[in-house]
Amino acid sequence: MESHKLLLRVEKLEAFLRFLSSARAEIRYSSMPAEALLRNHSEGICFFSHVTGGNSGTSFADSWNSAVAEYAACEGFGKKDMELLRGFGAGLGATDTEGQVAHFRLYENLTSSALDEAKEEHRRKAKLYKMLGLFGGTAAAILLC
Repeated sequence: MESHKLLLRVEKLEAFLRFLSSARAEIRYSSMPAEALLRNHSEGICFFSHVTGGNSGTSFADSWNSAVAEYAACEGFGKKDMELLRGFGAGLGATDTEGQVAHFRLYENLTSSALDEAKEEHRRKAKLYKMLGLFGGTAAAILLC
């Protein structure tokens, strides 16, 4: 399970990086609102659908933070990743088009760094967790027999 969690984190960070890249291009050419960006590019990141953005009487930033707090950890994002997501949401839709493009570029770089760290952690720890599970299961089987 722990090995799977590491892989899931890598997958979610890759999905978020794809979102940042494609949404940045779309912002540059269409000036689309933040809620529409999330709807159009939500593949692989389910908590985007829980961001209501003003529909329920709350601000977009509050809705974003609430969705991150409630759903991001269940999807496989780590604590550092959730801080990254909160920071991204704080600046999403807060500036003009050029400011948003710069914001997306910044978070592409930050997410890329987090993704590299997650891949390295998965590479180092995945085998260890699998072997611990195997040996733990073997030890339990020996003790039960």
